[in-house]
Amino acid sequence: MLEVLRIQNYVLIESLEVDFHSGFNVLSGETGAGKSILVGALNLVLGARISGDVVRPGAKRAKIEAVFRIPTVSPALRMLLERHDIELEEDALILARVVTAEGRSRGYVGGSMAPLSVLSAIGDELVDLHGQHEHQSLLKADRQLALLDGYAQAETLAEEVRRRVGTLRERAREIEALQQDDRERMRRIEFLRYEVQEIDAAALSPEEEEALQTRLNRMTHAETLCALSVQIHGILAEGDAGTVLDMLLSANHLLDEVAEIDASYADLGKQLTEAQFLVETVAQDVRTLGDEVEFDSQELEELNQRRALLSSLKRKYGASVAEVLDYRDTAAAELAGLENRDTVLEELCRAYAEEMDSVQQAAAQLSKKRHDAARKLDKQITKVLQALGMKGASFSIQLKSVELGGGGIDQVAFMLTANAGEQAKPLRQVASGGEVSRIMLALKTVFATADKIPTLIFDEIDAGVGGAVARKVAETLSSLARSHQVLCITHLAQIAAQAQHHLHVSKTTEKKTTRTTVSKVEGDERERELARLLDGSISPVSLAHARELLHS
Repeated sequence: MLEVLRIQNYVLIESLEVDFHSGFNVLSGETGAGKSILVGALNLVLGARISGDVVRPGAKRAKIEAVFRIPTVSPALRMLLERHDIELEEDALILARVVTAEGRSRGYVGGSMAPLSVLSAIGDELVDLHGQHEHQSLLKADRQLALLDGYAQAETLAEEVRRRVGTLRERAREIEALQQDDRERMRRIEFLRYEVQEIDAAALSPEEEEALQTRLNRMTHAETLCALSVQIHGILAEGDAGTVLDMLLSANHLLDEVAEIDASYADLGKQLTEAQFLVETVAQDVRTLGDEVEFDSQELEELNQRRALLSSLKRKYGASVAEVLDYRDTAAAELAGLENRDTVLEELCRAYAEEMDSVQQAAAQLSKKRHDAARKLDKQITKVLQALGMKGASFSIQLKSVELGGGGIDQVAFMLTANAGEQAKPLRQVASGGEVSRIMLALKTVFATADKIPTLIFDEIDAGVGGAVARKVAETLSSLARSHQVLCITHLAQIAAQAQHHLHVSKTTEKKTTRTTVSKVEGDERERELARLLDGSISPVSLAHARELLHS
């Protein structure tokens, strides 16, 4: 729900913060006091286009912030927030709009800059404005279809049809891809076949690269390896001068003599003996490895050719032998698909036809549910419209059969006959102002359980009504407020009296400066405001009538 609306330097408002509550909220005040300015400011923060000069004279910019408390996130809103990486903070979401005196504007969601299209999309899921404003979701065909499905308890079936139609479209794209020009397919087959054969002919092994490089290093440096091995062995064990082993042996004899004098040297002697064994082992291993080094010019040539082959394949197919083999498997799979195209295509077409038949049946079942629900809704909404003072009005849901799509096989249009004898027209073509607000009120009342938009705002809903109709409008709004947050701008005491929260909008002029302010109306002040709404003055008679309205 809308929790707080903050406005700075917008039209007649210098600085204003308005707190709203759940349930039924009304705003009243003299004509021209600025009630619709509040709605206009909210509409702006919900992504509406700027119309005229909205920045307060003398100010550099206007700023509007709306704080929404969202304890339960609808599926549509959740998808929007996830798509744009937006997170709620303690179940709250702040939308903001800044407009400069030059007419430039920026939008913000959760403190981060966002395109106005994102503000508008989020606003569509949070608020419905009914009056001479945008954000009237019931004028949108997709919303009408979703509400009809909700009322028909067919949301699960509608989602199944949407998902399966998506699968059908993917399969159709696969079929289309297989039905591409045969010459292009044959060129692709020959190309893939060459690549697979080239890689297969190399008989690659993922581990051979390292072994190949090691063997090349040995072969290339064979002479150096032999010479160094002999030199190392000589230093360690068989040199003409004193070797490491000779020196270790001499040192060990000396340690034995020292150990006879001082036993604490005995352990050092053991360690030196171990060192002798280690040096002797290293000397033998060096000699063995050196003896194994061979030089074969033919083998060296073969190794270099193999390395060149691997390098060539890696340049074409991957950075390593493993990647080349992975590419080969992918190419082979595509090749198999192309070579078996006719078989695969036949199977795909058969599966597509079977799935199409099944989806058509599900769509037909969904269509029947929609038609059954539409006939019930026609009667219910017409009844509510007439109770709201539109005596000659009738409502109907027009369902037109269309080609199977994500929405099934139905195209929906909410139609209205405003007066007896007139032709039914789409809701978009209905006159603006109080009439359209009452139409929306009727629709919202009937669709209350199916409509997931939490905040409903009605502006000028009382235009041209009074008496019993005004009381019926008030009762309908009060009933709707049990499931939604309702904000209503009104001039009728009958409507204001039903509200749980009453705000008064006033305009003052001081030193040639006009300001709009909003104050909470409670206690005796509420009786006085209702009395003013009743006859324009506050008298004992109007006060008594006001008390009666409040307690009836």
